[in-house]
Amino acid sequence: MKNFRFFFFALIAAGAMSACGNSATTATDAENVAEAGQGAVSYAIDVNQSELQWHGSKLAYGHTGVIKLIDGSLSVENGNLTAGNFSVDMKTIQETGNPDAEGAAKLAGHLMNPDFFDVEKYATSTFAVTGSTALATDSTTHTVKGNLTIKGVSKNIEFPAKVTVAGDDITATASFTINRNDWGVTYGSGLSGAVGDKIIGDNIDYKVSLKGKKQAQPM
Repeated sequence: MKNFRFFFFALIAAGAMSACGNSATTATDAENVAEAGQGAVSYAIDVNQSELQWHGSKLAYGHTGVIKLIDGSLSVENGNLTAGNFSVDMKTIQETGNPDAEGAAKLAGHLMNPDFFDVEKYATSTFAVTGSTALATDSTTHTVKGNLTIKGVSKNIEFPAKVTVAGDDITATASFTINRNDWGVTYGSGLSGAVGDKIIGDNIDYKVSLKGKKQAQPM
């Protein structure tokens, strides 16, 4: 079993992954969260049909996993995403696709300890939309901006997403990459003088896939 001092993989937190080695999404100061207008239609996220995947890597290899969503909602007005949020349970971090179940469990436990995400103190990570603009391409519909909160640190990020409404159903998918140091997760960062797979990457790749149902409008 490789020494877990050299592992770093993560969340939050949000299918296909952003490819390892992608440039990290620029993180800036948190912004005001968007509020849905009176004409917006709200959709409740079905956490059992939604998923947040993560991928973390070293120089030589990487690991992939999931984190369970707690709740979430999206609001759409005139075809545009006007507001939204979701939260994840950091105590549900798990690695997927590893035939060594004991090793996967040890990795998940290490990620949850104070060296990494300190889930006893920071049990929830969240994302809240601060704005969006239409971006019609073959694979996306919007550029979304929002506050990502990990370990109590909130930073604003921006990424392309695909939002599709069909009847009472909504789906939203997005892939993005962050630099963990921006959220104060610095264990092993900048490791130098190491060899091969002992070099820990600073970037974490996420993919979030949300599915929801239209909520009844208030009378």
